[in-house]
Amino acid sequence: MKLSQVLNRQHIGFMFKKHWLVQGKRVPIETGVEEVLRAKGIPVQDARDFIKEKPGRKQHINVVGNYEAPLPLNENHPDYKEKPCYTLKNTNVLLEGIAQAQVITKTVLVEDKLPHRIEELAEIVAPKAVHDGVKKAILSANVFDAEQTKLPKIKDPERPAYNFPRILGISDRRRNQILTNKILQLVEKSSDIEVSLSKYVVNDVECRTIFDKEDDLIQFHEVSNILVTSNKPLSHDTEKDIPFVGIPDLYPVKHTITIPQEHFYSDSSIYPIRPSVTMRHPHTTWLHFNSTEVSNIYETPVTLPQILGRSLTHAFALAASYAKQLYGEDVKDLPEPVYINCIQTDGQNYHFGVLELNTLNVDGKEGTTNVWYCKNNLTLYDSSRYFSGMPVLENYNPKVYGYINAFYNC
Repeated sequence: MKLSQVLNRQHIGFMFKKHWLVQGKRVPIETGVEEVLRAKGIPVQDARDFIKEKPGRKQHINVVGNYEAPLPLNENHPDYKEKPCYTLKNTNVLLEGIAQAQVITKTVLVEDKLPHRIEELAEIVAPKAVHDGVKKAILSANVFDAEQTKLPKIKDPERPAYNFPRILGISDRRRNQILTNKILQLVEKSSDIEVSLSKYVVNDVECRTIFDKEDDLIQFHEVSNILVTSNKPLSHDTEKDIPFVGIPDLYPVKHTITIPQEHFYSDSSIYPIRPSVTMRHPHTTWLHFNSTEVSNIYETPVTLPQILGRSLTHAFALAASYAKQLYGEDVKDLPEPVYINCIQTDGQNYHFGVLELNTLNVDGKEGTTNVWYCKNNLTLYDSSRYFSGMPVLENYNPKVYGYINAFYNC
């Protein structure tokens, strides 16, 4: 092949790399300046001596707002108590589920029934535009969000040693946050302005209540993912003569089984909102069930009764801390019942409950009891995914939004 001027040209990228390699190995040229300076009595020092960090003792600088190290957990800790306290946190569940929760809180159960006012409001048909907004919220939480995190490993019981490829997607915490906030925003927009102005919405607030039961000290430490408060206490017109499930007998299991003991705790309960706030009264609490965060202490799968029991203990902790803020730490039988609505969801299945708190004297089964109205296992949709490159929502259930709207407007 005949060479031409074009073929004889240098490749600019190749030339630059070679030139960089050659220039990077250059050796400093001796100019003789050091000998001339020393001959005139001028001291010469190596520049590398100034570059090296001189070893010395580092001084600790106190910065305003600096994080202080926590105190060691020993007998000198201010929260140390010799008597242990059974502490149930929001990431743990009870072994016997709803039955154990009934025993601990001295609560009777009204299954598949909510107060009459809520049932009436749930029958109101919302406009088509509202349900279209709920469908968009479901797709936003499950399909359209840009989060890409490692999802839990897939396990096959028949092939426990097989490693499935890791899947990237939207975490359950992120899905629940997006869906709950968007649905609550739709409820506020479709409600009367007087109702919306009478309520506050706060996210991720903690509450704690501590009480005695049969010589055992028990503490519920809960986190309300969304707490709706109002300017007046919530009230319901409940029926007196209704069939209910009584407090079960757990024998030979003790009511504190699988609840860890702690020696570091506070003797007082905590309600997340100060008494000076006008809209401090609890109205509806949202509880998220994130399978990556909530588990048994023995690493067994969480069952449905345990999920339902989680709703009852969560509502009891919030209502009891509010009651103690009103009537003091030593209150037993309340002068007036405290009502609170509770919604627990994993983003697809919803569990609705209303707690009527009548007493904090939870010893035994006789006397005044608390009442838990519940309607469980309502599915918002069957599937939300991409199918043939298109976002698809299958079997949307409008009844779920009806109950959410009824809880907010009751």
